[in-house]
Amino acid sequence: MARDAELDRLKAAQGAAFQRKQNAYQAQQTAWEKLSSARDEMNRAYEAKQRAYYTQDQAWQYYQSVKSHNGPRIDWLNSQQESAFQNMKQAFDNASSAYERRDGASASMYAAEGHRYKEESKTYVHERRRLVEEIRSARDKFQECKPAFQDAKDYFSSAKDTFNSAKAEHKRAQAEFEKAKAEFDACVKAFKDRLDELKSASRKRREDKKSIAKKAGVPSQYRDNVWISKDSDGNTNIYFGGAGTPDGPGHGHYVMDQYGTVIYMRGPSEPHGTQNFTNSGALYDRRIRRDMLPLGLRNRDNDTKDRSGVFYDRRRQIDLHVTQYYKDNYRVSWDTDGKSNKNYHWTNQSLPSSHPDSHIPPEDAR
Repeated sequence: MARDAELDRLKAAQGAAFQRKQNAYQAQQTAWEKLSSARDEMNRAYEAKQRAYYTQDQAWQYYQSVKSHNGPRIDWLNSQQESAFQNMKQAFDNASSAYERRDGASASMYAAEGHRYKEESKTYVHERRRLVEEIRSARDKFQECKPAFQDAKDYFSSAKDTFNSAKAEHKRAQAEFEKAKAEFDACVKAFKDRLDELKSASRKRREDKKSIAKKAGVPSQYRDNVWISKDSDGNTNIYFGGAGTPDGPGHGHYVMDQYGTVIYMRGPSEPHGTQNFTNSGALYDRRIRRDMLPLGLRNRDNDTKDRSGVFYDRRRQIDLHVTQYYKDNYRVSWDTDGKSNKNYHWTNQSLPSSHPDSHIPPEDAR
């Protein structure tokens, strides 16, 4: 099948579309890798946030537990310490009054009682301080966890933003790939459609050539491989049976005129010559050479040797000798009686008449 500019263009467009699709696919893969990496990082950040939250929550729960456990005890200790303090104060007041009454025994008794209440108050204060310290310690541990949790939250928020950005980028890359793929698929279809069209046209041309060859009577074994051309005068040339190509060395050559009449028949390996023409006698034949038209001709009456006549007079029983000449100094001559041609011979006027090649036909002679 001959090269087709449109098919070549579509092939180039398909190649360019394929490269764009590959580039878009690579961009999509890169975006996917970034998205996967961002997702992994976000998941790690989420797990870190959850761990920090759990640690903070545990500290909070412990703090609340200590407060709940120690609070009532502290309240009770406060009331007991206040009661002991009041009892101590009362005992010391009683001791002072007894001392003023010079009641030494009572003063000593009340003083001892006051010291006992004082020691009791100290035990309440000591336990209360211990319980308050436990609450304060639990609260401090909770406060220590809060910055870590906040950092984890910020880290997760940043990782999530990165993930969302990567997700949007992957979505864009995915859309670009789908677009490039659709363009490539369209190019593939256009190329295939054009190729199918050309194949169909090629099949039709082969069938048309085969039909023309059949009409011209080309032997059936050659009809699948013929080369056909048309002359400006409407004649159809059919070449077949050549070596390598239909018009290669040793080819056969049929010519059919515009009316469908075969006017020249030469089989493969048969000699060139006017014997291959199928038409009746002629005074002028432009088909004798394939690549060149004659410059002119001369006629001579074989009986009278008269050269003044141009047309054959069918009312007279005479023969004409016809000579056609060409610009490359070749000429061809034949005798005609109006019904058939005979005695064809070529002359190369560029060579001496004694030269052995002076009567060899030119290469384009049919």
